Amino acid sequence: MRLRRFLNEYRHDRDGSVAVLVAVGMTAMLGFLSLGTELGLWYAAKRSLQTAADAGAIGGAFEVAAGASGAVIAAASTNDAGLNGATAANGATVTVNSPPLSGAYTGDAKSVEVIISQPQTLLFSALFLNNAVTVTARAVARYSGTSAGKYCVLGLDTTASDTVYLSNNATLPNASCGVASNSSSARGIDLSNNASISGPVATNGGYTLSNNASIKGTISTGVVTADPYAGVTAPTPAACTSQTASGSNNVTVNLTPGTFCNGLNFQNNGTVNMAPGTYIVESQFVMQNNAVLNATGGVTIVVAGNYALNIGNNAELNITAPTSGPYSGMAIMGDRNGSSAVTQVFSNNTVLNINGAIYFPNQTVQMDNNTNSSANGCSQLIALKLSFQNNADLPSNCTNSGITPIGGSPSVVLVE
Repeated sequence: MRLRRFLNEYRHDRDGSVAVLVAVGMTAMLGFLSLGTELGLWYAAKRSLQTAADAGAIGGAFEVAAGASGAVIAAASTNDAGLNGATAANGATVTVNSPPLSGAYTGDAKSVEVIISQPQTLLFSALFLNNAVTVTARAVARYSGTSAGKYCVLGLDTTASDTVYLSNNATLPNASCGVASNSSSARGIDLSNNASISGPVATNGGYTLSNNASIKGTISTGVVTADPYAGVTAPTPAACTSQTASGSNNVTVNLTPGTFCNGLNFQNNGTVNMAPGTYIVESQFVMQNNAVLNATGGVTIVVAGNYALNIGNNAELNITAPTSGPYSGMAIMGDRNGSSAVTQVFSNNTVLNINGAIYFPNQTVQMDNNTNSSANGCSQLIALKLSFQNNADLPSNCTNSGITPIGGSPSVVLVE
């Protein structure tokens, strides 16, 4: 009897122990399941933030391609990240670094780094963790260049008629040299008197043809074409150079980069040879009567001030822009704040052997009276307004020239 009672009591005690063990095991199992679910939520948040970071970096890199400043790049990146769910309302913090401050592309001006962090609400993990969990995502996108542009002429005025004007037999016969106008005017591009364009045409407004004028390439309307050099800032003038900056009667002068406060004045077969670099030219720029300018080693000439160029009478300008650096592709650059009342004229059989851009963003450029260029060169003309008359022509053999194409599509890729 005592043995049976002992066995019965033992069996009852054992059943109670099993119940306790089962209860403890179920609790642990539910805990692990809850923790696994919470980890899955963190992973999903990480994936979502990564998508937002990628979008933000890409958006910022496109602004880099457009020449935008740091504030604009940061705003674009933050906006694009927000469109993909990374907003302050969701507790996300978006940090934009242009150029990146970490990784393989640290200091690369063509890259944008976006870092997004977001604290996560602790659920079951609050039993084990004292501090909040923050999920972070990072992305770097890089602007790696622009596809071949369609245009070699761009008028920047947004409202004026005749922003690009061709007349009196003026032709742009190169089919790869298109013309673009950002004017909303119905006459944003105007051709008359046998003028013709062989390449494609794009205008924000309209175009007119009269007196046998023709456009042979495709025509697109309602198109605004980005200024490829909008982000280029002219250098600050330094102390005036003491170099001789004039010559005539077969005189040859050799110059090095500097600020020419009294300008340049070469006439009557005078020749000026420029070493590579940037030349800031104030007051005047005169090349007349068979004067020759040789600047083919990578030269940028900055026209500083509100004066008009005086170039013509068989003058010859041989300029090759730098292929790298802040003025890559820029041959002649006008003052961005120059008076719009000034017209820069190239006339009277001027020979322009220009490999690079002629850029006057706030002034008119006029090419007339048989101004011509080397067929093997690469010339871009970008100005507030442009006028071509009497057989002007532009080459567009721009391979490895350092220019930024007009109308090309920027190539942006995620690199980290």
